[in-house]
Amino acid sequence: MTQRVYELDLLRFICALGVVIFHYTYTGHMEGFAPIADFEAVREVTRYTYVGINFFFVISGFVILMSLQGRTLREFLTARFIRLYPAYWAALTITALATLLWGKDVFNISLGQYLTNLTMAQELFSVASLDSAYWTLYIELKFYLCMVLLVACGLMPYLKAILTLVLSVSLLALFLPWSSNINMFVAMFPHWSGYFACGCVFYLVRRDGLNWQGAGLLVLSLAFMLTQSVLFGALMQSWFNIPFNGPTIALINGIFFALLCLTALAKRHPFRFRRWYYLGILTYPLYLLHQHLGYMLFNRFGNEHNIASLVVFTTLGMIVLAGLLHYGIEKPMARWLTQRTKSSVQPEQVANRASL
Repeated sequence: MTQRVYELDLLRFICALGVVIFHYTYTGHMEGFAPIADFEAVREVTRYTYVGINFFFVISGFVILMSLQGRTLREFLTARFIRLYPAYWAALTITALATLLWGKDVFNISLGQYLTNLTMAQELFSVASLDSAYWTLYIELKFYLCMVLLVACGLMPYLKAILTLVLSVSLLALFLPWSSNINMFVAMFPHWSGYFACGCVFYLVRRDGLNWQGAGLLVLSLAFMLTQSVLFGALMQSWFNIPFNGPTIALINGIFFALLCLTALAKRHPFRFRRWYYLGILTYPLYLLHQHLGYMLFNRFGNEHNIASLVVFTTLGMIVLAGLLHYGIEKPMARWLTQRTKSSVQPEQVANRASL
């Protein structure tokens, strides 16, 4: 079962838009990247849209496990490279040029930093990401490596047992003191590993149907999601000195969990429409482009009178730019690279895979 799951396109776009809103209305001002973007009343609500990142990881676990079905490791790795890197290189270059023009004292760039960022693994070399949003890509690469190792070592038949172990250990580790002190923007365990495992569980339930083992894994997944999100909200509260309501965070996660259960269990999903595909293809380039580029636009053109409208039009502009990047660079490059590598993966499929 490897056909596109269209409701995930809609969920991914909503999550991406939530992250954009969080960065534009909360992080930009609170972390000093764009002080002009001060929306005190709006922040009461938008402070919670950061959870879109967590949900990205869940969806990625689902999609990556699905994309492994019926493929060799070479085909999988080729498809992942073609899916991730051309769009990333384009967005990285756009952000680099904008930084040279408008970065001023807030954002800086060097040639070495740019070249190292081309690897998408700059954290491995202790080099700062050119855009703060890129930290999730390094976490994604670690997940891909884990999946490759499972396949290469012949451990996929034991995947359910492995997922049980990952979810259990990740959940328990969240309560240990060191879990709140590690660099969680570099380390996958324990804060993010469980989310990828949750996504894998949802895919297995969709593929194999619901049984007692699957039900147990779903319960364990829900326990991890609720625990991590509430504990992470407490960490956010200590970082920003602003309250994050635990029940609100739990409710948001519960709704998302219910929607993924619907995807896993429903043969006829009420939101399974092909039209969501056109939102799904925007998600990755939108995520790559929006953060620092948006902050620089706010700093360059924003003032207390126009900042609200500037944020709205910048958000819309980023969606348009994401579409241009997809159709102008990502999709043509996917077609060309697929032909060059003589992969069995169709270019249209590669260009539009859900992987965030």
